[in-house]
Formats: sequence, structure tokens, C-alpha cells
Amino acid sequence: EGIGEDFLPSTMNLDLLDEVIQVDDKECFAMTRDLARREGIFCGGSGGAAVVGAIKYAQSLKTPKNIVVLLPDSAQKYLSKIFNDDWMRSNGFLESDDTEGTVAHVLKAKPHRLITVRRESTVREAIQILKEHGISQLPVVDENGRHSGIVAEIDLLNYLVEHEGALSEPLAELVESDYATVTPHTRIQLLRSIFNDAKVVLVVEHDRLLGVLTKIDLIDYLAHQRA
Repeated sequence: EGIGEDFLPSTMNLDLLDEVIQVDDKECFAMTRDLARREGIFCGGSGGAAVVGAIKYAQSLKTPKNIVVLLPDSAQKYLSKIFNDDWMRSNGFLESDDTEGTVAHVLKAKPHRLITVRRESTVREAIQILKEHGISQLPVVDENGRHSGIVAEIDLLNYLVEHEGALSEPLAELVESDYATVTPHTRIQLLRSIFNDAKVVLVVEHDRLLGVLTKIDLIDYLAHQRA
């Protein structure tokens, strides 16, 4: 936040400094939460950073000393960030609970095999695949099997309405990049956050497409977990 800016304020007098102690974001935010939880001190991120710095300094001392630490701000402005578990997890500052499992578990619970289409396929072929398998979106792969986008039924519908002779046209023009990617090791809690913005998630590992997940896939998995 403010203390993380890339400039020094004009009031800074470097001659008064004896030592600078580096504190990273994760240490800072964890201490800020601990101060509220364990000490009842509702300070902001810069206060947490100051306490971490003080502890690191204290550990370097050979004899005990009293240390004065200034906590310059309140936590009021950080309720949606530092004190928000979802924000902390999505930014890698809070360890997730593994009890819900990973993306690999969701994929394993899906009954359908992975259905894809090639970029050079026609619109007619893509529609036929969607119809045969009862799905609403189709991952597009290149000649090496690497994912290059996705085609949704709404895009096919709009293309058919707007273009005469669309059925024979190549699919490449309709390929969209409006999707998120995860790995099989991505935790379910993070996947839930991703679905707040993404409609479709592609599961990829080492450039190889392993599966497609939608919100209903995750809902079905969690429902069975809690049954």
C-alpha cells in the first residue's frame, strides 16, 4: 500500500536511519491479522510491517531491550483486502484448506470424456459435435493438441444469423479467449474464486489440455462431497 510506493517522501531524512529491515507482503499481512486476533490491535498493513520489522530487529540483539514500534494507521481501509480471506487466498497470502480437494478431483468426478474441435474444422462440424454430446462450449486445439481457445454455442448462433453460408466457413474466426486456465493441482477454493469472473475454465498441464470445467461441474462435485 502506501509504504510500498517507489518514491521517498520529502520529509524522509536518511541521516537518521541506522538500518533498514525488509518485510514482504505476506509477512506484513499475516502479522496485521495476528495483531487483531491475538492482541486486539486493529491496525493497517503498515502497522503489521512495522511489528514484523521490530521482531526481526529484536532477534538480532544480543541482550533484551525495550523497543518502541509506531503503528501509523487503522485497519478500517483494509477490510476488503487484508481482512478478506478470499482476497488473501487469491493473491497467495493465505494458505488454503485442502479439505475440498483440487481440480483433479473435480475432473475425476466428471462422467464425460474431453471433447475438442480443430481450428480448421467448419462451423457445421462444430455444431454437430455440440449436438451429439449435449454440451454448450467446445475447446479448440491446434494440430499438436495444444489449446488455442474456445467456441460457445451463443457465438455459433450469432454467426449463423449474421453470415450467409456460415455452415461451410472455418471455425477459426469464432475462436474466443474468454476463459480462465488452471492446473490439476489448483485448489477448489481458488477455483471458486475464479468462477466469480470466468464462465468456463480449461484445465491445462504442460501445454496439454486435460479438461473443461463449468460452474455446474463444481456445483455437482461439492454437492456430492456434502451428501
